[in-house]
Amino acid sequence: MKSVLLSNLRLKLLAVAFATTLWFFVAGQSSTEVALFVPLGFKEIPSEMAVTGGPIEEIEVRVMGPRFFINNLTPSQLMAEVDLSAATEGMNIIKVNNDDIVAPIGLTVLRVRPASVEVRLERLVKAELPVRPVITGRPAAGFVIADATVYPKTVRVTGTRKGIGGVAFVRTRRVDVSGIDSSGNFTVELDTDDAEYRSIDVDKVRVNITVRKER
Repeated sequence: MKSVLLSNLRLKLLAVAFATTLWFFVAGQSSTEVALFVPLGFKEIPSEMAVTGGPIEEIEVRVMGPRFFINNLTPSQLMAEVDLSAATEGMNIIKVNNDDIVAPIGLTVLRVRPASVEVRLERLVKAELPVRPVITGRPAAGFVIADATVYPKTVRVTGTRKGIGGVAFVRTRRVDVSGIDSSGNFTVELDTDDAEYRSIDVDKVRVNITVRKER
């Protein structure tokens, strides 16, 4: 037990010595400044709203600190997030302050540009839409598709009025019936590639294909 304690003590002393050396090294460095372009993010977006346009993707952040830190600084070490909790529907002008920037210890944020950004928010709405199966291929010779049903028949989607206002139904991915000669069930994903849904209550549905012989 004593040897373990002594071993840990040595490691602790080495760690303290290293930290002290590093502190004196950094403290002895002259300060310098640099400007970096940092991705702009958002937090506290109202739950019934969605950001739909207007914001720029990056802002310029100027920071000051010891030359050792500045020379090794990358944009990924900085984070810029503005609070949208007080934003309302429509276009908002949001101020960007130095306090909105999270920087590594030892660095000081001097300035951000631009000092404000325009952010458009739209209210989210919900809709229940029918599901339409997309059937491709041909069954085996002498057979035809008699019926194709979907379960669930409808799905609930959430999106902006503009995004889902003109949508009449949701398509499935392609169901290939090439060569089949009997009825069967297919589990397929919904096709949402071109949709502007913010959420959808299911991502897969079951398509029941009924096959009969040609008359």
